[in-house]
Amino acid sequence: MKKIIILTLCVFWIAGCAVNRYRSDFEFANRLAAEGLWKEAYYRWQKVLTAKGDSAALHNNLAVALESLDRLLEAEKEYQLALKMAPGNTLIQSNYDRLKKNQRKNDNEK
Repeated sequence: MKKIIILTLCVFWIAGCAVNRYRSDFEFANRLAAEGLWKEAYYRWQKVLTAKGDSAALHNNLAVALESLDRLLEAEKEYQLALKMAPGNTLIQSNYDRLKKNQRKNDNEK
């Protein structure tokens, strides 16, 4: 019985470490983005995506990074994924609308 309790505690501890790692990587990428280091932020969010899996917030952040790197078609796809996951999210919708508006503006200038 003691072994089962110890094993259970170890599993929860390891799982907790993984969650903390995800949060710290995600937050570190957010700090990089705030400093305008978009390539590195994108790289970090990609790592989180690979390790943790999908989330609307993560796809939104990837889209913002791609948009900042002038990779607009990729950004559009990420926004669409984020909106599919969180259709009522006004922040993501606002970001997506801004991208579309800027794309139309760029098309008109050409």
